Amino acid sequence: MLNTDRVALPAQIEVRLKRSAQFVDNIMDFAREDLIGFKRPLAATFAFTAPLVMAFVYQVGGLIYLLQTGASYFIVGFGGLYLVGRNAWPDLVEKFDEKTVEKRRAIADLKCGFGELSFLNLSRAPRFFEHDNGVLVFADAGDFRTLFFSIDNSTRSSKQDERWNLYINGELDRRVWRWLRLPVSREIVKFSAEASKLQRVQTDPRRIRSIDAWEAINTALGEPLDGAVIHRPFDEVVESVERML
Repeated sequence: MLNTDRVALPAQIEVRLKRSAQFVDNIMDFAREDLIGFKRPLAATFAFTAPLVMAFVYQVGGLIYLLQTGASYFIVGFGGLYLVGRNAWPDLVEKFDEKTVEKRRAIADLKCGFGELSFLNLSRAPRFFEHDNGVLVFADAGDFRTLFFSIDNSTRSSKQDERWNLYINGELDRRVWRWLRLPVSREIVKFSAEASKLQRVQTDPRRIRSIDAWEAINTALGEPLDGAVIHRPFDEVVESVERML
């Protein structure tokens, strides 16, 4: 049976949200920090070696030799930084967009000031359907309802989904699940699986192998979000998904 209550945000989650909300969403500042903030090996090497090289050249050859060597060194160095920055720009923009969205959601969640704490006592094992980017999880929520999780394997995101580690370690088969869901972003945090393990119906999870099957399943289920409750019986939902594989 699934139960959900509104609770105050835990201090750890509130601190994390405040940190995300402080992100300065100016892409030029973000790019400058990424390039010169020792996040790129070439930039870090250039920043550390430049003073040493200039000091050595000045001691050996004097001011004139310093100016000549310094000009060449900085032209080569900044040229390399330009090439690295140009190649890294698409990834940088994607990361910036992700951080900007995260900031807006964090601000909205903080304004609400509460989370939705859920507790599910499973009477039978959940069902898993793997795909290239993670796994779909269906669990019997009671009262002819089915809980849906879409767990990312984190290959497309910088954030680690704690449920993925539980899944690959076989810990999602446990009887009791608890988690906190943020009110605006609908992000699931502080997930835990407890108590005894349930016997799986199938040892190996089924796999969604094509994008067409994925789209068909998503449409048939009403395009649910991660953590949504589908108002259909568990057996009916699982049978529908298996039929479309």
